[in-house]
Parts: sequence; structure tokens; C-alpha cells
Amino acid sequence: MEESEINPDIQEKVESLAENASEQDINNGEVKITQSIKKNDSVFKRVLENGFDGITTNPNYKLLALLIILLINLSLFFLVGNIGKTFLKNSGILG
Repeated sequence: MEESEINPDIQEKVESLAENASEQDINNGEVKITQSIKKNDSVFKRVLENGFDGITTNPNYKLLALLIILLINLSLFFLVGNIGKTFLKNSGILG
């Protein structure tokens, strides 16, 4: 069918539907942008709420992570202490 044969009422409806669809696409794009901004905020909030390790909100897992971190720090403390003690003995400062 040619354009001249199309009923003007139907043609107006089709045009208005096309405009509404383009407006919805624009609105959907704006919603996606705001959702991505909210996701960025939520990541920051999760770090603030769950701590830097971000393991979970379960306190048992948080305590386990804290225990592992403390054991690593303690072992490094003894390692550096022994290296320093050996250095002082070899330099003659320590007995």
C-alpha cells in the first residue's frame, strides 16, 4: 500500500507510537545510567560496611580472616626480628 492509501488516523497512531518508543529508549538509557551510579555507590558502601577485606557480613568469617591476617603479621614480626638479631650478632653489637 502506498502512503496515500493509509488512513490518516492510523498513520498518526503509528507516528505517536514511534515517538513513544524513542522516548522510552531515552528514559531507559537514563535509568541505566542512574543504576550504574547507584551500583558504584553500593560498592563503596559495601566496603564501608563490610570492611576492606569485604569477605562477608558473617561475623565468623570475619573473625577467621582477622585470625589469618594476625598470624601472617606475627610470623613476619618474628622473621624480621630474627634477621635483625642475626645482623646485630654479625656486626658485633650484640654479644
